[in-house]
Amino acid sequence: MLIIGEKLNSSIPSVRQFINDKDTAAIQDLALKQAAAGAEYLDLNTAQGDEVPNMEWLVRTVQEVTDVPLCIDSTSAVAIKKGLDTVQGDKSRVLINSISLERNRLEEVLPLVLEYQCSVIGLTLDDNGIPKTAEERIALSERLIETLTKNHYDIDRLYIDPLVLPLAVDYLNATMFFKCLTEIKHLFKVKTVSGLSNISYNSPKRKIVNRHFLTLCMAFDMDAAILDPLDRKIMTSVITNDFLLGKDRFGKKYLKAYRSEVLDD
Repeated sequence: MLIIGEKLNSSIPSVRQFINDKDTAAIQDLALKQAAAGAEYLDLNTAQGDEVPNMEWLVRTVQEVTDVPLCIDSTSAVAIKKGLDTVQGDKSRVLINSISLERNRLEEVLPLVLEYQCSVIGLTLDDNGIPKTAEERIALSERLIETLTKNHYDIDRLYIDPLVLPLAVDYLNATMFFKCLTEIKHLFKVKTVSGLSNISYNSPKRKIVNRHFLTLCMAFDMDAAILDPLDRKIMTSVITNDFLLGKDRFGKKYLKAYRSEVLDD
């Protein structure tokens, strides 16, 4: 399971304040803690504020202290471009979050994906919004894959996000998401990803819901998750699930985590 650390996001009030105040120490501390906890990408989002200059500052600030690859998270092609231009080193290591079949986003973000040959998260979304059925989301996945393939993009670098919606809205939203994971993997042989926290929106004890949702997603062979790596219980789930699902040969990672006392009952 690829872990994308979610903590450097301006939608979090404290992080938004750090960015607005240009609090280098606080931002770098969050970056280092997530990397130490096992994040393999760091998601950077500056949408809540002066997005473009803040993205430039955030990329520079994070890269001063860690070489963990970055996930440039924005609906704005201008902000994504600024992030890519600012990244030092191999820009193809960047993960772009995200592209969709919305006309404007496709026209503006696709050229960046193709220019830099970055990995990209593809949303099952078009100008009509998020489809209500699994079948419609699977169809959008196919259309997006066809579009990228026609433009000679390496589909091995694509992560499809079928966009889970809250259980509080419809108690079948999780099962529909699992169906999407299964069919997308079976039909198209591409990677899948989710931002976990949507599933628990407006539910009590959200961390419990997120943790068990993650376990089921991993059982349905989801490849990556945007989550809080500083949550020891959810990281324990990741490590344990990989062991149970045969993705941790001889349990080496599980035993290392045990010896390092990072597993949390």
